[in-house]
Amino acid sequence: RLRPQVRGRHLSVDNLQRGRMSAVTRRLIVTADDFGISTAVNEAVRRGYRDGVLRFASLMVTGEAAADAVDIARRDCPGLGVGLHLVLCSGRPALRPESLEGLLESDGRFPDDPVLCGLRYFFDGGAERRLERELRAQFERFLATGLRPAHVDGHLNIHAHPVVFPLVMRLAREHGFSRVRLPGGEFGVSFGYSRRPLGKQLLEAAVFGMLRAYLLRSHADPRIEVPQRVYGLLRSGLMREEYVREAVRRLPPGTTEIYFHPSADPASEAGAEPRPGHHTCTELRTLTSPGLKTFLDDEGISLVTANV
Repeated sequence: RLRPQVRGRHLSVDNLQRGRMSAVTRRLIVTADDFGISTAVNEAVRRGYRDGVLRFASLMVTGEAAADAVDIARRDCPGLGVGLHLVLCSGRPALRPESLEGLLESDGRFPDDPVLCGLRYFFDGGAERRLERELRAQFERFLATGLRPAHVDGHLNIHAHPVVFPLVMRLAREHGFSRVRLPGGEFGVSFGYSRRPLGKQLLEAAVFGMLRAYLLRSHADPRIEVPQRVYGLLRSGLMREEYVREAVRRLPPGTTEIYFHPSADPASEAGAEPRPGHHTCTELRTLTSPGLKTFLDDEGISLVTANV
């Protein structure tokens, strides 16, 4: 379902061979998360696809602006690959609250804190059964949009939870999704770019690194692609162009995904430090930078596109 897209650029004699080699071996998936959470994010996805390097978006089918997101994908972004952004944390469920007793807050939403969600899912013996019903409802709601399924990931990466991930892999196979995200491999780039906040970077890199290794060892499926590296976790909301360039320079051969949280709200500038789930116009500027498009071309990066 995926094919590499390489934009032609004028390459000097010195870098012609390097460009040819890297175009074959260095594949980049560029994704925007939280498509459907708000109209500002939806507009950022539209601009990122139309004017920039964005080629995939992850749809929150329970988001406040999900219907608008689907309309944008159909009307304005015919080549955009759309995947499912599963919500089991900080959002609304697809099922009625009484079907998820013990997993929701009093307002009928999942808790905002992913650690709290993770503990509930791990220690509640009946959670797995209820979570499977909720996940299935979200998969089915995605297919009901008529969009071709591209990939699966999760809000605040809750899909990487040891109880949740096996369910996600099984449902992805059942519903025709061919790729699942697992964060990992970013620490060297992030630490080299900025050591702030060091403790948080170390903790997140260690936790998700161990999760990735365990989940791939226990639940890998040759029918489901998992990118070899995934960047975006450690600089969430703060994916400036210079950071993305540094990450791309250091890309080894293989497939890497870089995910963003862009917003078209001009008041949503990034702060000094990363904030998980924070949508910023800073990241939209990165995605639509003409300089970044040129840089990817000159590096010989193969930009993956969806076969829609």
